Amino acid sequence: MGAGPAIAEVGVAIRNIEKLPNQIALLFAGALRLIREIDENGIKDPFWTFGGGTVLMLRHGHRKSKDVDIFVPDAQYLGYVNPARSAVAESISRDYFESAGHVKLVLAGGEIDFVAAPNLTVQPFELWDIAGIPVRVETAAEIVAKKMFHRGDKATARDLFDLAMVAELAPEQIAIAAPHMARHAAAFIEQVTTRRRVLETQFNAIDVIGYSRSYDQCLEIAFRALGQFPRQSKAPNSRLKI
Repeated sequence: MGAGPAIAEVGVAIRNIEKLPNQIALLFAGALRLIREIDENGIKDPFWTFGGGTVLMLRHGHRKSKDVDIFVPDAQYLGYVNPARSAVAESISRDYFESAGHVKLVLAGGEIDFVAAPNLTVQPFELWDIAGIPVRVETAAEIVAKKMFHRGDKATARDLFDLAMVAELAPEQIAIAAPHMARHAAAFIEQVTTRRRVLETQFNAIDVIGYSRSYDQCLEIAFRALGQFPRQSKAPNSRLKI
């Protein structure tokens, strides 16, 4: 059905998750329906990866996340997951947003995001078995690289928290992501300092699980992770949600 990659394509699964958290499982099932829609009505054996904050949660248990982020290599995939064009997508949710390279379906318990963003790092994913389905799951390096490269100049509190967590718990992943982080490093640091009043309120509302740091502590970690990069010339705005 094209819901997941053939195991022979990318090797043996290195991790097995028999059951996702309940709400994430419902969202992921919806995402798989949309991937089948792409496969059956548009692009055969579509390439996709599972990434974003929910994957960081599955990897590190740092905070709760209520969305499923699916990344595809080309915007032509998105027409098949847009409720305005797909009956399957409409049956999942009529509440949606779209922008260049991004379709978000809003459900009662969270969101399903399809983002057109090619992989950036050399080894961007691992193969996991999720409830019997082989899934390309993005590495922490790939997730951070995408966050910083595409929207590092539009920092959120969760971005700061996620960056600090990866930098502290998996610093080797930051080293891998580094070539793609420099683009907006200075802008990110400026955002999390000058917009502190707003971002700290959002930061304090993060549903923390197994990683607890204050805003100041995360700032310090982020400064160490990003301070190595020279100031970049202003890049074109990116509106990708990752």
